[in-house]
Formats: sequence, C-alpha cells, structure tokens
Amino acid sequence: MSSTNCSQPLWALVDCNNFYASCEKLFRPDLAARPVVVLSNNDGCIVARSAEAKALGIPMGEPEFKARPLLQRHKVEVFSSNYALYGDISARVMATLEQLCPHVEQYSIDEAFVRLEGPMAANASGIAEHLRQTVRQWTGMTVSVGVAPTRTLAKVANHLAKKSSGVYVWNSALPEAAAVLRAFPVREVWGIGWRQSKKLLEIGVTSAWGLREANDVWLRKFLTISGWKTAMELRGVPCINEEEG
Repeated sequence: MSSTNCSQPLWALVDCNNFYASCEKLFRPDLAARPVVVLSNNDGCIVARSAEAKALGIPMGEPEFKARPLLQRHKVEVFSSNYALYGDISARVMATLEQLCPHVEQYSIDEAFVRLEGPMAANASGIAEHLRQTVRQWTGMTVSVGVAPTRTLAKVANHLAKKSSGVYVWNSALPEAAAVLRAFPVREVWGIGWRQSKKLLEIGVTSAWGLREANDVWLRKFLTISGWKTAMELRGVPCINEEEG
C-alpha cells in the first residue's frame, strides 16, 4: 500500500520487534530459533516473548509458576529483566534513527515516530526499508516500520507491517484501507483508553472505522478533545502533537 500524496509530511513509526526478548537473543546466537521469555522485576510474570514463544501460546502477563510446565516442556529460555541492557540497546536504535532522519520522537523504549518530509516522504517505502535494514545492520535489532499521514494511522500501519514484510505504507485512497479500519478493534487504537473504549462500545462503535466516522459533536462531548483528535487522525488529518512537529 503506497502513499500517493508526496507533498504532505508523513510519519513513520519504527517499532522494535519483541524488544526485551530480542535484546536477550542479541548476544546469544545459539538462541536464534529458540523460544525466549523475559520475566518481570521479581521474576513473577512473563513480560516479553519472542516470536517462537508466542507461537507456543504462552500468554503475556502469565505468572511464571503457572507457565512453568509449558516452558519446561518446550525448553523455553527464561531470562530475568535486564533494564540496563534494554536501555543501552534502545539508545543505540534511537541514535541510529537520528543519524538517518532529522526529526525523531522517541515514544517508548522500543518505539519512535520519524517525520518524513519532501523527498523522504515521496520515497516513503524506500526510506522505510532503508531504516529497517540500517537499524538491523548497525544494532542487530529487527524493527517494523509503518508509515502514514498521521501518528495514529502510522500505529495501524505498523500492526500491518509486523504481519507482512516489515514495512507498510498507508494509502487512504485504496479500498483496502477502509477494510483494515473496519477490522481494527477500537480498543487497540492508539490513544483510546479503556474508559473511552467502554463508551464507544456502549453506542456500538467497535472498530477504528466506527470511531473515524463518529459524530464530531458526540466525540467532543463524551471523549473530549483527545478522542476527537484521534478520530481526526484516523481520517488522515494530523492534529496530535502537531504544535511540536
């Protein structure tokens, strides 16, 4: 799905895949194809899973003692959290992005929004792939890159990138864009908390598309200005943190 409006700045969300588990694998080549989980501070619950661990059906947040039989049966490698390591690798990833692009907003330890303008926006797919390959080459970390006209749609695009080649460029003009938003649960939309999600579900809004098409007056009244801004972003109108961008 390629963008057709090259004059408008775009946002690329760069997200490290299975970050904590990937950090642990980085210095253990023997674990490349092995399932890995990372535990919380007190080793109580599973807070990160590699792709292989996810495929085994190991639940996120599961207490370790409950998952132990499954972990042992499948020879899952179990790590205690190492936040010093994760912080160091995060800093390397962000430094790499900052060398490649002039405007980088770190959103979390494993995510950053990258603003693409001018020629970079015109070649969004190529730039996204370049970011992905360079981060992999310089840091060893695999990232997914979703590109869209707004941060909220970039989040949606990133979900799709993880399920495809690792890069996804949003194009609202294509029929599949509406289908994607109709299938995207409203509770998973960036910026929609559980209280807002509950209000939306009460009036039958279950998808990102439903939020996108909701009445502006209702949105401002019941979801406040933040909910309205999220709906606008789903329509392709950038308005979240734009005063900073």
